[in-house]
Amino acid sequence: MLIAVTGNIASGKSLVAEMLREKGCALIDADKVAHGLYASNPGLVRELAHAFGDGIVRQDGTLDRARLGSLVFGSPEALKTLNALVHPHLLTALREEIASARRVMNAVVVDAALIYEWGIQDEFDTVILVAAPEELRVERLMARSGLGREDALARVRSQMPEEEKRGLAPLIIENTDDESDLENKIDALWSRIRV
Repeated sequence: MLIAVTGNIASGKSLVAEMLREKGCALIDADKVAHGLYASNPGLVRELAHAFGDGIVRQDGTLDRARLGSLVFGSPEALKTLNALVHPHLLTALREEIASARRVMNAVVVDAALIYEWGIQDEFDTVILVAAPEELRVERLMARSGLGREDALARVRSQMPEEEKRGLAPLIIENTDDESDLENKIDALWSRIRV
């Protein structure tokens, strides 16, 4: 079984994906795949520097993701440019990771915020949307990142609206309570979908 766990920033999707890993699934984190891509593909880093300026590259030649993020979040055009450069490489790498994991595991979970934006939802047996109200996501993002409210809100609003994703997702987990409540929801969900 191939399961996508998606949700907008600070919804708790990575926590849900980790809980599914604890149930015995292989876990592939799209963000980690992207970070590996930046480290292993200097040509991509050069393309990004050409598009966004040399200031996004550190002295050692590595990508300064925080600096890049500050340039693209809140700017739809800059984010569109970033996505056009990175996503084709990322989707190839992600599919390779999935193929490798499926050779050795019966259940694979992919933690990725942009499943619907990429249009790859049909590549999965099911998609779980982790949802939370915008204000709660802004508060969570501010608490974990140190961003101010305006910057946190810009990042939250830079993604496809959660309401659109709700209309597409076959399974929705509401993540508005504490972690034990979330664990109970995952237990119930797992008993329905497990192989």
